[in-house]
Amino acid sequence: MRNKVILCLGSNTDCEANLKSADELLLAYFGSVRFSEAAYTKPVGLPGSGLFLNQVAIAGTDVPLEGVRQALKGMEKQLGRMPDSKRKGEIPIDIDLLLWNGTILKPADWEKEYVQLLFRSVADGCHDDERSDAYSPSVGVYDQFIHDSGTQSL
Repeated sequence: MRNKVILCLGSNTDCEANLKSADELLLAYFGSVRFSEAAYTKPVGLPGSGLFLNQVAIAGTDVPLEGVRQALKGMEKQLGRMPDSKRKGEIPIDIDLLLWNGTILKPADWEKEYVQLLFRSVADGCHDDERSDAYSPSVGVYDQFIHDSGTQSL
């Protein structure tokens, strides 16, 4: 059974280059990834930080959860993320695992308006029969979360 993952990527340092590099690493790791377009957002909780460039990615893997988490941390480190990056307000790349097989792992991040918009843009038109190796979330997964959280549909 393939594990279905939804990731959120962000960078506030050399954004375009770092996001492109992260996309390439994710493609090499997962083999097939569906990416949203990228969008700039204002930083939250990082005074003095520049804008973030964010993107959502949907993929599938046979690797267990902890293996994927370790791989994502390794990618962040490879792209210059250091333990003190957040304290410095300089995030070369942040790759967050938001959902795993339909389970929301980072509710606060998942609820962000830009994440919902990017997820919707990449999920629309993504069907299991077209990309059996990638996560193909049904509209129901998105809508159920929206209704359960009391958030307005976008």
